[in-house]
This record gives sequence, structure tokens and C-alpha cells, in this order.
Amino acid sequence: MLSFQSKQEIPESTIQLYTNSFGQLKNIAAIARTIDKEKFTSKEFINFLMLNRQFESNAGAYEGLRNSIELLRVALETKESFLKIEATETRYRSFSQQEFYDYVYNLLVKDMEVAQFQEAIQKQLVRVIPKIKSDEGKAAIQSYVNHLETVCKDKLGLKLLYLFKQYDMSNFSLLRTVGEIADSFYDKDLDSLKEFMVVVQVNADIFLKLGQIIQVPQKKNVPETYAITLQYIALRNRHQNSFAQFQQLLGLLRQWENFYNPIIAIAKEYPPSEYKQPDIFKADIPGLEIYNKYQTHL
Repeated sequence: MLSFQSKQEIPESTIQLYTNSFGQLKNIAAIARTIDKEKFTSKEFINFLMLNRQFESNAGAYEGLRNSIELLRVALETKESFLKIEATETRYRSFSQQEFYDYVYNLLVKDMEVAQFQEAIQKQLVRVIPKIKSDEGKAAIQSYVNHLETVCKDKLGLKLLYLFKQYDMSNFSLLRTVGEIADSFYDKDLDSLKEFMVVVQVNADIFLKLGQIIQVPQKKNVPETYAITLQYIALRNRHQNSFAQFQQLLGLLRQWENFYNPIIAIAKEYPPSEYKQPDIFKADIPGLEIYNKYQTHL
């Protein structure tokens, strides 16, 4: 082994690069520690990450189901507005109101962009309001439009409303039942699929009927599909805030990695057996423990 005096000098520019990179690692690691949570390594959260990867890639158990699951998610999130739309169309049936409902359906058939749809609805509302005699009827049609806007705030909502109307407006009531089932898992263990299977099998007719509306592929229109769908939606609802934080953490670790790689390369190129290394080369790398913990997710 070479004595310290006989070891080579590391170029000053290289030491400066190492020092700057080390400082960046230190800053990023400090932020990462404030975001890191014990929950990110919990069994249930890890299970959600695995299922979410399958869902996002339309693979595994969720192959061919992404569109249907997204439609069901939107349906459950806006079910109260769907039910109000159904109730209004059932109760308020004057000629002008029925004409307005038909106008809405015809717009849905055209598969318009959201902004175009909403603009057309508002223009038609201005035309139809004077034709409705009662204040109650006018208030009802205004409320109807408000709920339309809630449901149709994106293309998925437009498509979903069209699908429900295409089949049968009375199918909106399915959402109440499915929504109650989904809500029943709010505080339950979501790791086991068995509980979801039991509930789906008891309500198989409802789910199979709903499957036709949300375009579940025919070969997938079986109870198992709705069990994994409910499980995914329940996990997503429970962990959506944590997932956003986790994604933020992964983003930081990717930045961290950009400064870590030069440090590793420099350390490899200038080993202590041959070069005079300053003290900073011997210091523990900030954030390495967090990086190692989540490296498989990057």
C-alpha cells in the first residue's frame, strides 16, 4: 500500500464536483426525510403499489379493465349527481323539459369535447328557461344543469353519462347500491380479496348488469372482476394522498440519483489506495439509506 505522501493528488476540479454533488445530496436528503413515512413500507401500501402498477399498465389481473375501472371510479365519485339527474328527468316532464333532456342526449351522441358540451348546454338552458312556467320547474332545470356539469367535467364523465342513458336511466339506481357496498369497506382490511368476493357474489346480478354499462369485456364480466375492481378502488381512495406524497419522494430520489452517480464514479476512479482523498470522500453519503429503501420503486 502506498504511503500518504506517495499517493497521487485528485484534481481540484474533481474534488469541487464531488463537494458540490455531496452538498446537493445533503439538501435533497433533508427534504426527502420530511416526506418519508413508515406507511410507505406497510404491507397494504406495498400491495396497492403493486396493483396500481398492474392497473396503470393494463396488465396482470387488470388486463383489459383499465377503462371500465376508471368509468366506475367516476361513477362512484359523482353518484349523487347521477341520481339527481335521474330524479329530475323522472319527475319534471313538461314538453320543454323533455325537449331539453333529448337535447342533452343528442349532444352526448356526438361525442363532443367537454368545453363544447358545457357551452352548448348553457346556451340551450338560456333558451329553455323562459318556456318553463313554474319557478320550481326553472329551479329544477338549473339544478339539473349543475349536476350535468359535475358529472361531465371530463371526457370520462361524458362517456359514462352517455352509456347510462343508452342503456336505461333507471340503471342509475345501481350506483346507489354499488356505492354503499364500496363505502362499507372504508375502515376494513383491504389486503384480503375474500371479503370483496363474498359481497360481490351476494350482489352478482347488480354487478353483472353494471358491467355491461361500464364496458367490462364479456370474458371478464364475472364476479372476480368486480372483487378486484372494488379492492383497487378502495385501496386507491384510502392511499391516494399517501401515493401522491410517495410519488413526490420518488421524484426527489431520482434527483438525488443524478448527484449520487457522479460521486460513485469519482470514488471508483480515485480509490483511497492510490489517491489522497479529502475528508468529505470518507463521509457517509446523505440520503443513501432512504435511496436503498425505495430503489426498487425507481
